[in-house]
Amino acid sequence: MSPKNWSLEIMEKQMKILIPKTAVRSLAFTAILLTFVYLLTPALFSQTNTENPAQPTQTEVKETKEAPANPEKAAEPAPKKSPGLVELFVVGGWSMWPLALSSIIGFGVAFERLYFFFTTKLVSKGYNQILSDKIEEKGYEGALVHLKENGDQRITQILSDGIDVSSGDPDLFAKGVEREAAEVITLLERGLTILASVSTIAPLIGFLGTVSGMINAFDAIANADQVNAKVVAGGIKEALITTAAGLIVAIPTMSFYQFLTGKVNGFATEVEEGANKIYKELLRKKGALAAK
Repeated sequence: MSPKNWSLEIMEKQMKILIPKTAVRSLAFTAILLTFVYLLTPALFSQTNTENPAQPTQTEVKETKEAPANPEKAAEPAPKKSPGLVELFVVGGWSMWPLALSSIIGFGVAFERLYFFFTTKLVSKGYNQILSDKIEEKGYEGALVHLKENGDQRITQILSDGIDVSSGDPDLFAKGVEREAAEVITLLERGLTILASVSTIAPLIGFLGTVSGMINAFDAIANADQVNAKVVAGGIKEALITTAAGLIVAIPTMSFYQFLTGKVNGFATEVEEGANKIYKELLRKKGALAAK
C-alpha cells in the first residue's frame, strides 16, 4: 500500500471515530450554555423593587394619614421576585420560539466546529519556516523529508498529493495543490453558512418581535377607557425582551463565525505559502535539468 493510500485510510478511520464524539460534545456544550443563560437572564432583564422603590401617590398619602397608627398590624411588603427565564420567554411572545430554535442551531454548529478545529491537526506553528530551511539545506529532497516528518497534518497531505500528481512538473503541482486545497477548505467551511445565517436572521426576528410588541401596546391604548402606564407596559416589555433576545443570539454567533472564518483563511494562507516554496524549487530543478 502506498503512503498516500495509507494516510487516506487513517484519515477516514479518524473521521469515523470523531463524528459521534463531535455530536456528543456539541450537545454537552449546548446544554452548558443554555444552563448559563438560564441563570444569567433574570439578572439582565429584571430589576428588583428595592433598587427603585415606587413613590406613594397622593391618595395613598392621605389614607396613611387618616389611618390610625398601629405598628403591630403594619406589615412590610415583600420584595417582588425577579422573573425567571420561562416567564420572560412567555412574555416575549411568539418570536421567542424561532429565536430559541436559532440559538440551539447556531450554538450547536459553533461548538461542533470549534471541537473539529481543535482536534484536527491543520498546520503546526513555524511549519513553512522549517520547510524553507529544509529547502535551503537540501533542495527538493529536503522538502520531501519535511513532508514525511509531518505527515499527520492536513497541509502536508495537500502538498504531498500535489507532488504525487505533478511528476516533477511545476504547473501540474500547482493544479494538484489547488484541487486538494479546495476539498479540504470546503470541509473546514462546513457549517459556517449556518452561523452567518443565524447571526443575520436573529436580530431581524427580534426587531419583528419589537414591532409586534408595539402593535400590542397601541392596541391596548385604543381599547382602554383610561390610558396609564400599565396599559402599555405589557407591549413595551414584549418589544424590549425580543430585541434583547435577538441580540443575545446574534452577537456570540457572529463572534464564532468571524473566529472560525479567520482560522480557515489562515490555513489557506499557510497552504499557499508552502506550495509557493515547493513550486519555486520545482522550477529551479526543471531549469537545471533543461540546462543539462
